[in-house]
Amino acid sequence: MCACKNAPERGVVGRAANPSAFNLHRWAPSDDAARFVEHFWSVAWDRREAGPFESTVISFPAMHLTREWGNDGVRHGHRLPATLLHGVVPRVFRITIGGTGAVVGARFRPGGFTARFGGDAATMTGRVVPVDAELFSAPIDLGEDTVVAQDRLDALIGAWDGPPDATYRALTGLIDRMRDDATLLRVDQVMALSPWSTRTTQRVFRSYVGVTVKWVLCRYRLQQAALEIETVSDVDFADLAVRLGWYDQAHFTNDFRSMLGCTPGEYAAATSR
Repeated sequence: MCACKNAPERGVVGRAANPSAFNLHRWAPSDDAARFVEHFWSVAWDRREAGPFESTVISFPAMHLTREWGNDGVRHGHRLPATLLHGVVPRVFRITIGGTGAVVGARFRPGGFTARFGGDAATMTGRVVPVDAELFSAPIDLGEDTVVAQDRLDALIGAWDGPPDATYRALTGLIDRMRDDATLLRVDQVMALSPWSTRTTQRVFRSYVGVTVKWVLCRYRLQQAALEIETVSDVDFADLAVRLGWYDQAHFTNDFRSMLGCTPGEYAAATSR
């Protein structure tokens, strides 16, 4: 069931250098939930002996639905245990984990939460809110066991028989191309592939994903840059910058520092095995 465990992960900062800080698992959704969910994931930790650890993620253009436990009492401003909805994180996601804890979550496809539940994703960007009965039109009980929560979360998200969303289908194809096509480096290239006008494309991204086209494109490039710096020995920063679409190394360094608070060289030193 697991797609990965404790391996270097795109978007997860310093995983290669800290493989035992927490246990990370991913697994594929059921066919019904897969219409909206990219994958399910779980994290568990016991830091009672090792002490607190700061986890950093260069977040994806995706919303998350989580069930969270822990002896830290309050997380993201909400008392535990809690079922929470996370909007897209505009910068990087940082959290300090300590004691013992666990999270089971669904990472929606970009736009998947809006396609499944409606609403405007932009109103959730940068926010974490508790989930109430209104979301599923009935009270929900994910239980207090991680395995039970996994199964119930999948079933609840997949239990939808509404009509196909043509906008979401087209958006998914476009964003998958942005993620996977290394030749897409500029917003105008994305707009040339979009089935909509520039204005409509930006509106769809804001309402379904919660962020702009430029944000999504830049985020995927920064994730790939960080992953290569972590996993490739003696990476050439100038070559990396040009290959991933920055005008030059200076612009790449500025964007990287703005996102993570350090230069690519400092990041390489801090995350080396």
